[in-house]
Amino acid sequence: MNRILRKCILVVAVAVALSLLVVPGPANVSASDTLTPTTLSWVAGGVGGGWYVQAGGIARMITEIEPRIIIKVVPGGGVVNPVRVSNGKDDLGWGITFVDKMAYKGIAPLFQKSNPDVRALGGIFGTYYVHFVAARDAGIKTVEELAQKVKAGEGVKVAMPMKGTSDLPLIETILGFYGISSDAIEKAGGKVFQAVYADMVSLYKDRHVDFVFTHLAVPAAAVTEMFVSRASTLLEVTGECIDKMAEDLGTLSRDSGQQIIPEGTYKGQEREISTVVSTGELIVGSHVSDEVAYTVTKILCENVTKLHEINNANRTFIPEKGWMNVALPLHPGAEKFYREAGYMK
Repeated sequence: MNRILRKCILVVAVAVALSLLVVPGPANVSASDTLTPTTLSWVAGGVGGGWYVQAGGIARMITEIEPRIIIKVVPGGGVVNPVRVSNGKDDLGWGITFVDKMAYKGIAPLFQKSNPDVRALGGIFGTYYVHFVAARDAGIKTVEELAQKVKAGEGVKVAMPMKGTSDLPLIETILGFYGISSDAIEKAGGKVFQAVYADMVSLYKDRHVDFVFTHLAVPAAAVTEMFVSRASTLLEVTGECIDKMAEDLGTLSRDSGQQIIPEGTYKGQEREISTVVSTGELIVGSHVSDEVAYTVTKILCENVTKLHEINNANRTFIPEKGWMNVALPLHPGAEKFYREAGYMK
């Protein structure tokens, strides 16, 4: 009898166990539960350069957390990246806000046609400040005063980025806000040298020019060297110009509070200076699925401490504001995460 009872108990136990195996799962399945294994290409910068190394570190972190997403980093550059991502040649990429906005809209001289299929996952990944360096004996403190000199027919000697760079159109757009240009400077009897940054330093140190226009992270080594070589000042950009560039090109607005070069950044700089600031952003093609875009954004935002440790340039990425300071429309997958997290209303 005991043997029969034991067998009955065993049969019941097995039946209960089997029933538990077929209990339906929860109705709401997270993206990671349904994610299809995928391989993405991330177009960065030159091999071994800052962007390339930065992307590599983030790519490894994403794969460690979500093995179903494999990311290979490939070389690229600021101007080509939004085009490659838009046309589907690559899936992810580093972008610079004003370049991405010009690519998206097809703004000359950098782009001859629009690239409508590039989107943003988030920012800020690094900041780049327009520096208007002036010899202190020029006696001016603002870009507006420099423009007045040119309009009055005074010849000024200037060094600025070379044609073909992304920096030149940004600086020319700022000058255009004040009603001048590199051509206007030369027509007024001035001289414009288009040069790489190392040559700009030499031109300034040797007093071949009294003004240098650059677009660099702070503190910029080239600008530091110029300030050491001569008594110098940074020319301030008006708030109206900063806001116009933000509206047209996606650079930081005054509302960001980050359009400032702090006092004391350079030798003898006795006050903070407002200027135009572009930022790095992570871009993605509209062809990338909402699920993948959501998952990548979620990983970045939920592992921000590790993200910041990977590369110093990542420290400007704040999850709560990741959706705000981008020049492109957000990818729907990224927007879904920011809204679910309560960052975006």
